[in-house]
Amino acid sequence: MQNRYIGDVGDFGKFGLLRKLCGGTPPLKLGVVWYLTDCGNETKADGKHVGYLEGVCHSALQKGFRSCDTKLYDTLRQSLVDADGKVVAERRLTTTIEGEGVLPDGTVYFSETLTHEEGTSRSGWLGGALKTTTEAEVIFLDPDNGIQGRSSRTRGPKHALWSEIEAFASRGQTVVVYHHLNRSEPHVDQIKRLHRQFQERMPNGFETFYMLFRRGTRRVFFVTAAPPHRDSVASTLSEMLSGQWAKRRHFLPEISYTGTAVELVRP
Repeated sequence: MQNRYIGDVGDFGKFGLLRKLCGGTPPLKLGVVWYLTDCGNETKADGKHVGYLEGVCHSALQKGFRSCDTKLYDTLRQSLVDADGKVVAERRLTTTIEGEGVLPDGTVYFSETLTHEEGTSRSGWLGGALKTTTEAEVIFLDPDNGIQGRSSRTRGPKHALWSEIEAFASRGQTVVVYHHLNRSEPHVDQIKRLHRQFQERMPNGFETFYMLFRRGTRRVFFVTAAPPHRDSVASTLSEMLSGQWAKRRHFLPEISYTGTAVELVRP
């Protein structure tokens, strides 16, 4: 995660999903591990998809997002957009999200930067993340690129390691992991492979769901639910895929899996 990406259209899907998962009755306490990296000198155009927030308020484009979660949309716009309708780069910070009530009350955040160093540096970082989120019921892991893959390159700070996902799940916490779909294999095959790995690696009784978000660039959120949360997670995700989030084609029901008989199909 890099601060300059805050407010990108993918964040709207990310925060909307977390608000739904943790905002029920009773609510679930959320812990966010940002996976902040020290890659600020990159010049890629990632994070450019902010048009859904900009311009004249309540335009047709904006209504397509605002109808999904009015409070989330209005909070993001008030926090990030200036009087001229432009997103302000200096406001694109994780601290903005933490301080503006974007996520549910009581959410805890771990914001320590994860460097390129390996070994004890990373283990110490993970120890801090585990300590900060001890009381959380749902953990969100937000790496730049997603879950580690087959190459050594995917074991750096831009990826969540399987050992890190397992560390939270082993404590009985439901874990949500961001994964940016890449070109290593067709997206459907990539999703199926990772889903299978979750099913193999998570503790007994866990069930893993996934939600595909299509705005900006395609990304998938894996939700591996601890036994006490399985039913509520399945119900919440199914509700999202039968409501405005799906009707507006933000999340795609035909290539998401919420514990129902949804088939993966190629888009």
